[in-house]
Amino acid sequence: MPVWHERTKALRASGKLKVIGITQEQHPERCLLFARWKGFDWPIGWDPFNITETKVVPRVTLIDEHGIVRATRANLSTFERSFVDQVFKAPAETPATVKPVPGTLAEASIAKKDSPERSYYDGLSALLWPAGRDGDKALHAITAYARSHPKDAAAQWRLGVAHRMRHDSDDRQDGDFQLAVRHWHAGLALDPAQYIYRRRIQQYGPRLDKPYPFYPWVAEAQKKLGKAAPTLRAPLTGSELAGRGEPAAAPDEKEPGGAKDIERLKDALEIESTIVWHTSAKRGTAARVHLQIRPAGRRILLWDAEAGPLTAWVELPEGWTVDRNRIDRALLGIDKVEEVVELDFEVRPPAGNVKPFEVTGYILFYACLERDGMCKYLRQDFEVKVPGHGK
Repeated sequence: MPVWHERTKALRASGKLKVIGITQEQHPERCLLFARWKGFDWPIGWDPFNITETKVVPRVTLIDEHGIVRATRANLSTFERSFVDQVFKAPAETPATVKPVPGTLAEASIAKKDSPERSYYDGLSALLWPAGRDGDKALHAITAYARSHPKDAAAQWRLGVAHRMRHDSDDRQDGDFQLAVRHWHAGLALDPAQYIYRRRIQQYGPRLDKPYPFYPWVAEAQKKLGKAAPTLRAPLTGSELAGRGEPAAAPDEKEPGGAKDIERLKDALEIESTIVWHTSAKRGTAARVHLQIRPAGRRILLWDAEAGPLTAWVELPEGWTVDRNRIDRALLGIDKVEEVVELDFEVRPPAGNVKPFEVTGYILFYACLERDGMCKYLRQDFEVKVPGHGK
């Protein structure tokens, strides 16, 4: 949209044209960051559930002064003379009412209040306005509709969006991210040509599946805007910053020195894992493993950032490869005991093997176990069970 924004500045300033944007971004504050960085001065609607059923972006729709759609795939080089400079006549009569297409928002708007269709769209709406709304009730309605419509690609994918929303909220539940990925894959399997569905999975998936890095501009935008930059509720993962193509060969990394001598704990951390396979039919060729790490209960009262990064060491079965065995995550900015630390890395099976396997390893971190008490280096082992292809 930056190109269209620049091209239409004079038209908007003269009053000849009004622009309204709609974004399918999962996280609205990321869209807001981009809009402020680029100086967009027109309103942007948030459509994470893709109610508009967009299949390609950007999609430019031209609507005349009478509310009639004149084009749905506008051409940047010709739209001014073919649309802006034209004077369109009002229709002679109001068009006859068209019967809403089943399964659409239009149909739901005239459905009975307690119907599955109405409850489904009411649930989607409730998640867009979280203040004072019952998120669990909304998710239940969306889940019920998706289960009763297993062949509805949009319903499956939207259920994934809803689970990812809860994953990013204060009401997150273990498994929400993995459920989101599962339902995104289900929607894509039913509608393989849907651009939006595929891109959402690729956002969190392996390099081999990426058409481009998704958020390489964020750091530059935050630096330029300074205090005016909106806070990102969900921190960027390594996958969202990774580029396209083969993962870089893992360097000759050495296991962290002294790791075996550091005090081991079994239940100091809760470690949740999410696996994102390649979107193609052969997605067993690569997968991205995401770890969400948080202190368990009240044993750890404070992450200590001054002592250095949290470090994870990853071990794989023979024949499997990983883009890096050692992952260091700086804890700067982590100032709450319940704050989640996220790590992700890429794995590839030997010769396309897609059988279930296990990733093992350990996490080293410096933390205080009691408020105002002694802080020390600690270690906790982990094991991640990775399901086979398509599971």
